[in-house]
Order: sequence, then C-alpha cells, then structure tokens
Amino acid sequence: MIVKILSSSATFNGVKYNTDKIDSGKGELLKAANFGALEGLSHWRPQDFKNYLKAMSSRNKLVSKPQFHAVISAKGQTVGKADLLEIAGKWMDAMGYGKQPYLVVFHNDTGNNHVHIVTTRIDWNGRKINDSYENLRSIKAIREIMRQDVKAKINEALGYRFSTIAQLQSILQSKGHSDFFKSIDPDTIRFNQPSSGRASQLNAIFRKYAKQYSTVQLAEYLKTKMGIELIFHSKDGKPAYGYTVLDHAQKNAYKGSEVMPLKELLNANEKAEQTISTRPTESMNVDRSIAIDPATSIRINIANDIDDEAINGPRRYRKKKARTNLR
Repeated sequence: MIVKILSSSATFNGVKYNTDKIDSGKGELLKAANFGALEGLSHWRPQDFKNYLKAMSSRNKLVSKPQFHAVISAKGQTVGKADLLEIAGKWMDAMGYGKQPYLVVFHNDTGNNHVHIVTTRIDWNGRKINDSYENLRSIKAIREIMRQDVKAKINEALGYRFSTIAQLQSILQSKGHSDFFKSIDPDTIRFNQPSSGRASQLNAIFRKYAKQYSTVQLAEYLKTKMGIELIFHSKDGKPAYGYTVLDHAQKNAYKGSEVMPLKELLNANEKAEQTISTRPTESMNVDRSIAIDPATSIRINIANDIDDEAINGPRRYRKKKARTNLR
C-alpha cells in the first residue's frame, strides 16, 4: 500500500480533477464526509464542494494554499474499493483530518486500485492542521493501519470452522486476502470440524434450489442471498473434480462432498439447465464470464485448485503417498 500527498492549491482544483474522473466514467465518489447539508443533495455540483471547502478555509487568511490532496494506492486489484474507503477513513483519522469535510473518489483508470482524498488544511476553528513531518507520518500511519488490517482479516478467517489448510486458504482467497496466509502464525491455527447439522441444512438448501437454477445461477443465488459460496476445483482447464463450500453466514468451510457429492449436485439441476432459456432471468445478476465446462456443458465457477496434488488420487498413488482428506 502506497500513500502520496500531492501539491496544495488555493482553488481546490483537486475537486475538479476528481469530479472530471467521475464524469468520464473513470472514477466513483465513495464518500463525501462532514459536508453538512450537501450530503443530503441528490444532485450535487463540483462547485458546491469547492465553495464549501473555500468557505471553511477562509477562516484562516494566513494559509494561501489550503487544499489537502492525497492518494492511497494498492498493488494491482488486491484491495477493493470498499476496503480502500475504510483504509482512507482510518488514515485521515491518524493524520488529524478525520473530522474535516473530505471527498474520497475511487479511480479505475490504472492497473492499481487507488483513491484520491481532497479536503482543507483549515479546521472548524480556523486553525491549520499540523503538517510537521507530514510525509513521514503519513507513511507510518498507513503501515500501522495495514498491520492492524491484516491482523483483523486473519483473525476473521481463523474464526471459521475448518479442517484443512486448503480450506483456510480458500476462506482468505474468497475475501481477496490470499497474500495474508504467509503472515499467519502456525501456532494460531486451530482445526475445528464444521457443524454436521449445518451440513444437513445446506444439503436441503442445495436440493431445493438446484432444481430451480442452473449451476451458475445457483452459485450466484447462494452467494448473494444466503452468504454461501461454492468454489469449484479444476486443473489445466479440465472438468471440475470437486468443490469447497464456504458458509460465510455461519462461518463453516466444508469439502463439497460433505454437503452433497459434486455429481449429485450437477445432476440435481440438469433439468433446470436444459430449460433455463425459457425461464425469465432478469432478476438474476449472472456473471457471463464464468467458464463453461466442455465435458458437461454445464457452466460452473472454476477456481484454480490450491492444493491439487493433495486431492489428485492417481498422482498421489504414483508418488506412493498416503491418501488423506485435505479438502
């Protein structure tokens, strides 16, 4: 995570820069904080925010360039806009700007997800917010925030009931935190068998909805409506040989066969798959980029297997390794 404080300005040109990004479809306003009545407007103009910041800054005539403009950037798409917004808020608090009126705008015009923050250096009492060692403090603040954030995300994943390392990795991967696995202290990992009673409930849910939706729609429905994520495992573009069930609603991770064998799951919605073209789907937000399994013609959400060798029985046999249930 990188943070950079940009040049100050007397005219708050940072507002126009960011609202131009929004108008061109390359930016999204994530938050307008502490702007009072402006926050309630359904239609706002860039000039409204600029006027507000200028009026507040006018309380201190000694500061000729009161604009505070910063960028917080992640590596690639490793951090989503919701997390960037949360990080931006914590960083503003750490820098002494948390109670200031400020804008947070997400930019999608580069290979790295990032947000711009624009506010004023003058507080409500007309005092200039401390800018001593500002760049150094900003770096220290973002590092501490990320350290705490990683710890919180790891603790959240460890709070699930799982029985294998692969399942723990799947939990982190599903939340976009795969890189955090290497930061986990092995001594903090506790294996707990997920609830068998909940597995029975999930089986009943799968049976009910698999008859109504195609596999891709079933996965979408379960994830968005019930907090249940299906991660199918494959290798080298071959048909899926298994799947993992992440029960985010009750924090359980299952090997798919513990809930319903993959073949049974696919067979259960075969009729729905065949008749899906005659059923209205406007209410379903289906990701059309999901892969199609050429062997079965059933669309399934394929994720690269994170522990394929542990599951691939023939390979394990050739290497004369013991059969163990690691999924």
